[in-house]
Amino acid sequence: MQLNFLKISEETKGEFRKIADILFNSYAIQNSKSIYRLSEIEFYWKSPTHKDDSTYPRRYVNPSTGEWFFHYSGVDIALRNDEIQGYGGILIRGIVDVNSGKKYKGPQVSAMVLFSGGDAFSDSFSTRLIEYKFPQAQTINKIRVGLGENATKSGTDQFKYRFEINTDDN
Repeated sequence: MQLNFLKISEETKGEFRKIADILFNSYAIQNSKSIYRLSEIEFYWKSPTHKDDSTYPRRYVNPSTGEWFFHYSGVDIALRNDEIQGYGGILIRGIVDVNSGKKYKGPQVSAMVLFSGGDAFSDSFSTRLIEYKFPQAQTINKIRVGLGENATKSGTDQFKYRFEINTDDN
């Protein structure tokens, strides 16, 4: 799969918004039960030139861009750029079942819906991003929510790196 659109190099809200637009309008997440449209995501990115104290350090695993990264808050689509020593992820905060229209809100709920129910005795893991053309939705930009003390102390809790779309009409 071509992951070039996920490569972080500018480290700006505009770059994150561009990636969010592509994910919201041109990709879905498919698992063994259904297909889901992303409806809310948050970006976390840390590098020597972009300090974000709410980005989880990579202590146990160091995922590459496009891999799933499970952590204490939910699941990310991992981001990494070794050229600028940057890492982070796109936290999935909300999804909508394309078939039923049912909405799921919250990072842990979204992770449970996407990754539960797979066969523990099978050698295949079926949750993946797929290309899927949706009607264009306008991306709304907001401040991230639910951040810890590190982000509050450093001021990174004010980064407007949360993006969402209105899925009522789609």
